[in-house]
Amino acid sequence: MLHGFKHTLAGFAGSIALAGTIVLPVTASLGSFAPASAQVAEEAATVRFELTGFDGQRGLVSIALYADGETWLGDGAVASASVPVDGASVTVVFEGLAPGQYAAVAYHDVNGNDDLDTGMMGIPSEPLGYSEGARGRFGPARFNDAAFTLGAGEDRTARIRLSGAMG
Repeated sequence: MLHGFKHTLAGFAGSIALAGTIVLPVTASLGSFAPASAQVAEEAATVRFELTGFDGQRGLVSIALYADGETWLGDGAVASASVPVDGASVTVVFEGLAPGQYAAVAYHDVNGNDDLDTGMMGIPSEPLGYSEGARGRFGPARFNDAAFTLGAGEDRTARIRLSGAMG
């Protein structure tokens, strides 16, 4: 159901703990070339995700940011992070994003096994959530339900509350 999600979210490090909140700046790739001008750098957007709803203060929280419905919940995330849960909330920051439409999904890997555990019939048994408060009905939330728009140079804060089953 969330094929590729585990592999997409694995691997970013460099978190900074601040008063029980983890802040992880992650720069999304803008391609293999440096910005051609200061105007390009000024157009880059930032989104700060405040994640809450953890089942205890252990394990990891993984988040993936997607730019289209074609790659949604697959291997095509434009940015991702996986950081330890160390308090009631975790903040993850993605910087250097092109203006456009995005959607995010996050899950709490309670047992730290690098996988979104599922129970009977493939239903997730670990808390997960989506941007814009989107919820799944008989499966994961749709990209369009979780999507938000980032404008040029925007610095946006988004909240994701993780919960059981489909988010």
